Amino acid sequence: MEEIIVDENKFLASFGDRQLNLAEKYIQAKELQNSIKTISEISRLIKHPERTIYSWLSDKRVPFPIRALNYLKSIRLIPLKVEDTQSFLLFTELSAFLFGDGHLMKHLGAFSLFGEKEDLELIASLLFKQYKIEPHLAINSSESEIRKIKNRVLYRTYPKGGDYRLNVNSSPLARLLFLAGAPVGDKVSSSTKVPDWVMNSDKEIKRAFLSVLFGNELQCPFIRAKNAFTSATFGLHKVESKVNELIKFHEQVKSLLAEFGVTSSPIAGEKNRTLRKDGTLSQKISFYIDGRSPNIVKLFQEIPFKYAEKKQAKFVKAVETFLKNSSGLKKEWETYEKTIQLRSTGLSADRILEKLRLPKNHIYKITGWIYYGRKPLYYDSREILEWGVVKISNL
Repeated sequence: MEEIIVDENKFLASFGDRQLNLAEKYIQAKELQNSIKTISEISRLIKHPERTIYSWLSDKRVPFPIRALNYLKSIRLIPLKVEDTQSFLLFTELSAFLFGDGHLMKHLGAFSLFGEKEDLELIASLLFKQYKIEPHLAINSSESEIRKIKNRVLYRTYPKGGDYRLNVNSSPLARLLFLAGAPVGDKVSSSTKVPDWVMNSDKEIKRAFLSVLFGNELQCPFIRAKNAFTSATFGLHKVESKVNELIKFHEQVKSLLAEFGVTSSPIAGEKNRTLRKDGTLSQKISFYIDGRSPNIVKLFQEIPFKYAEKKQAKFVKAVETFLKNSSGLKKEWETYEKTIQLRSTGLSADRILEKLRLPKNHIYKITGWIYYGRKPLYYDSREILEWGVVKISNL
């Protein structure tokens, strides 16, 4: 049986005692309507005013928690459980966005997503298609001051805003995202944890979560040399009292990455501190994706950036450039395999060099291959890189 993340009872209970009591009495009245015909009798049994019961049974008024619940049922999100549906996949992606460039209001009446116009327009179209929600897209033009302390000296910078904001005014969906583990309010000062249902789900759900989170927060790798990438850093800020929780969150993300065969560095904290408006200090905690080319191509293969079209285009270009620059690798792998095959027949390094008609300076490579167990660059990761060639050619 599939584990339920949020059921009807948990959802209704989240509204507080007063609203929960109304919802329960509404449900009782509806059930009694099937066996008791008079409103006065129903009123006496459930101890609630006749006028309110009349409006309930005539569908003129319905308690808000019930309306919210019925809406979520209509879009297949209650009971909320991990399943292979487009509705749940979009819910997973929205959850991931709120860990990055999103903000879930404390009153649980709405949430906002921040990013490029084209990416947010795509999300808006999916929200309408899957949930019949029409969000509002607006320019998020703002200027702010960032104050950092380094070696007891305060530095000020003034980054300019200019991205877009997608406002989603849906109290039922916002509340469900909160109940499913999305962070609410100021993420820098609140607790952060990858939800258990993500950690325990199958790879497709984990991929969906990471693709959106990294689309928001992971630096895009780029080519730094002919056959090498830069590493890609993932980092978030927390107030100092919550840093240990953020470290655990990073450990969760690293463990998800490892399931896809992507290696990463140890977690580290930035020495500088950011001075917040309320006077508290925050610290950036981060790790980086190992910049070895097969590892970066593996990341490209397994976890493409989602709702980050420009970043993904840069990633595609970087991988494409690397693969073009590395066309000689495949030839060297073939030479290595022929060398090992000829060595198995008893030939010496000199005879192999002669047999394969290689330049004399290749004797050092041949010697290293057959006597010292060396291998050509990325030979053990050739399947990943060859996959990359196929992937790029199909884009």
